Amino acid sequence: MKKSITLSILSLLMGCGMALTAKADNPTPYKLPTAHTAAVEASSTIMENSFETVRAFSPFAVEESVEQSTGADNGELINQLKDFASKYLGTRYRRGSAGPKAFDCSGFIGFVFKNFGINLSRSSSTQYNEGEKVEKGDLRPGDLMFFSGRGGGRSRVGHVAMVVDVNPDGSCVFIHASTSQGVVYQKFPDGGYYSKRYIGAKRIIPTDAKA
Repeated sequence: MKKSITLSILSLLMGCGMALTAKADNPTPYKLPTAHTAAVEASSTIMENSFETVRAFSPFAVEESVEQSTGADNGELINQLKDFASKYLGTRYRRGSAGPKAFDCSGFIGFVFKNFGINLSRSSSTQYNEGEKVEKGDLRPGDLMFFSGRGGGRSRVGHVAMVVDVNPDGSCVFIHASTSQGVVYQKFPDGGYYSKRYIGAKRIIPTDAKA
């Protein structure tokens, strides 16, 4: 009787052991709670968004963007300068005036540039000290041209104008406040007064492309 009971117990234990082994061989994957899964996914999304934000505001990314767009932006600015200046064609000349009802030469140029947030000094001689020197053969719209005045020597700056158009042959058209005609366009070279009195040119707005 005792032997029979012992055999029965052993059989029962062996059966349980086999069942446990089979269950261990094919474990059921543990499923994370829904709330925990959502939190992990949200955290991952936040990390990705943060990375994109860092890239967007990286100084290197900004530098590249500015470098690519500067030329085009300056070209548009120069076109706006030309259009704005043309609105004052015919405005009378008056020494010491800086607009908008009357101008002298440097007052007109300063007035036009100031409208776009660029402050130039008041006189033509001091404006000549600003910007980058430009050779006559490399003139572009927006450049400033300087001439000697009537009262000074041929090497002394006394007049300023702004280039508005450049022709393939190198000739150009500038706008300025003339003492005798007020604000007008003038071809250059003219074979006369302005050709003889030309001193030099300066570029206030750098650009890689012709406007």
